[in-house]
Order: sequence, then structure tokens, then C-alpha cells
Amino acid sequence: MDTKNPQPGQPAGSPPETPVFERGLWNRAWFIVLLCLVFVALDWELVPLKVFPFVFIFPLMLAAWNRSLKFALACAVALALTRLAHQFVFDERPITVDEVTAALVRFFVMMLLATLTNLLGKQARQLRHRVRLLEGILPICAGCKSIRDEQNHWVQLEGYITEHSEAHFSHSLCPECFRKYYGDLPSASAPENKQL
Repeated sequence: MDTKNPQPGQPAGSPPETPVFERGLWNRAWFIVLLCLVFVALDWELVPLKVFPFVFIFPLMLAAWNRSLKFALACAVALALTRLAHQFVFDERPITVDEVTAALVRFFVMMLLATLTNLLGKQARQLRHRVRLLEGILPICAGCKSIRDEQNHWVQLEGYITEHSEAHFSHSLCPECFRKYYGDLPSASAPENKQL
């Protein structure tokens, strides 16, 4: 797809394959922190329910996908401790061992979620990058079959493909080229797909 002509509803300059949550505000650290604070406030309203803070999943996954794993783990620590902070500030009774254990479980679950989301985000970006390298129209010379690369240098087809993919080349001659270059040698016959 052409990145110069985005699809309708896409900002100019954004590759068409880039998901919406990797662009604009969604990718900014300050916006993710703001989302965490909003969801902490929402969770504080749900504290009496004593359920896993499911509202933290969205900002945590967003942080892990778009930012570094360290940033996401810092968010996980802060989010896991918010219920203890809420109780420390607003409740008169002391914090129990059960509540500390629950905070640790929340942290480890969110740490696992952040780590997996971060790995998936890296893989998705790497795959999109590889697809962009191998798709589209390649300018190729009609005479020598060299390809013009991103820096406007002409490189051999084999070199370009080897550099932009995991493919490797071995050279051999097809029967037609063997006859063309070597003619009808009486002691040699055309190779049958043998590598030289």
C-alpha cells in the first residue's frame, strides 16, 4: 500500500497498516499516565467490590505495547499499589497480610500481562516492517535487472533480496542458458538443475 496516499480517515504520513492505538495520543507517555490516573480513580470507586482491577488492563496493555517494558512494569507497580494506598489514606483500620498478598498477586498478574503484551507488540512491529520491505513496486532495470534501493543506488537483484529478506541464492544454469553459453559440447551435457 502507498504511504503517500493514506486510506480515508487516516492521518497523512501514517502507514496504512499501523493500528490506531500506535499513533497520536495513544503512543504518548503522558497520555498513558493520564489514563492510568483516570482508571485509578474509577477503581477507587469500585474498591468495595474486591475484584481484580480489570480497569487497569487497558492502560497497562497500551503502555506495554507502545512504550518500553520498563515503563509498563513501572505502571504495573503503581497500579498494583493503588488499592493499598487507598486503604492507607481513607481507611482507619491497618493493612492486613491478605491485602498485601492481594497487591502482590495483582502486580505479578499485571507484570505477566505487560511482558506478554510487550513481546506481542514487538513481534507485530517487526512483521509489519518485513512486509513493508517485501511488498510494493520495485524499480528494476530492464537491461541488467538491478534494483534501485531506498538510497537511489542500483544493486544486483540477488544482493537486494538477500539484504531485505532471509533468502539466499545459489547459481546454476538452466538448459537453455547452458546451450546459449556453452553450445553443444560433445563431452558435456546440459545440467539437470545442478548447482555450479
